[in-house]
Amino acid sequence: MESLYELIKQAEQAKTVGELRVCHDELARRLRLALQWERLEPLSHIVSDAHDVLMKRAFQLAEEETLRAAVGIRPRKWCWYVMGSLGRREPTIWTDQDHGILFECGEHAETECYEFVRHVAAIGTNYLYEIGYPYCPGYVMATNKRWGQSLHDWENQSKAYIRDRLPNDIRFLFIAIDMRPIYGDSQLVIDSRKALFDWIHREPQLLRQMGEHVMFPAVPLGWFNNVQTERWGTYSGSIHMKHSGYVQIVNSLKWLSCFANISAATTLERWREITNQALLPFPLAKEAKDALSVYYYVRLKYATEAGADRDYVLWRALEANEQKWLKKAMRTAKRLQQFVARQAGGK
Repeated sequence: MESLYELIKQAEQAKTVGELRVCHDELARRLRLALQWERLEPLSHIVSDAHDVLMKRAFQLAEEETLRAAVGIRPRKWCWYVMGSLGRREPTIWTDQDHGILFECGEHAETECYEFVRHVAAIGTNYLYEIGYPYCPGYVMATNKRWGQSLHDWENQSKAYIRDRLPNDIRFLFIAIDMRPIYGDSQLVIDSRKALFDWIHREPQLLRQMGEHVMFPAVPLGWFNNVQTERWGTYSGSIHMKHSGYVQIVNSLKWLSCFANISAATTLERWREITNQALLPFPLAKEAKDALSVYYYVRLKYATEAGADRDYVLWRALEANEQKWLKKAMRTAKRLQQFVARQAGGK
């Protein structure tokens, strides 16, 4: 693992986007050599740290380029944040871009600050793509006005989601819950995430609807523990690693965090606090943590190449012990969904 630490240092000193791309490619190669189940926890921290360094350096370069171009006014406070698996500190190697920008400035300077933010967002997003981070297919990136906003506009937008509670509003809230600062004024994002959790926590009807959201998609496991793989098309015989139980566990823990007003950004931090507060029966809490490790290991092992199909894994390509682990993890995901359904329904 020493070679991975050396690579992180190399990325910190990178002067160009091209050098960062080399580091990203090398990260994939070295991880394939180092990946072992027994090393999973320290490796997961290293992989997340490596992504943080690569993205932070890209954002620094984007800021420098924007300042040279003298576009707009740099806000007095601003922060680039990440969401999704990056925000939760559980990314694979070729993870999508999921990020946004939050800023605060004087009322009379907001127009010029937006010019700066939109310019730096465009450059930073393109830099990340060049480094090897695919564009987010759902456009959850700072170039989207929804995710690149002043604090005032972000608060108004978030409160509108909470008030209106449309299906997309619920989905956006689940996305925003993961926001974690990566470059800039971190406290701006930390405080905003804490406020978001507090607003959600005080809305019982919203919590019920978010609990219903956790029920989907269904875990692809039949009554007799038969894994329901894709039946037709390019991915016939495969399972989608995110939808096979992983996202269901992650969203269940998100919901419990909202229910108890636990404003942590990462899944591990949420799990610890949920366990400390006994919000889950301890055996189920332990199984949830074990299941997350299984999903992360398999995703790291089989999703080391870039491409749109990296989330699919051919079931018969898995080793026998991996199939056994995944079946158990799927059962845990279903139990968590059922637990949240009971809690959200007040039963």
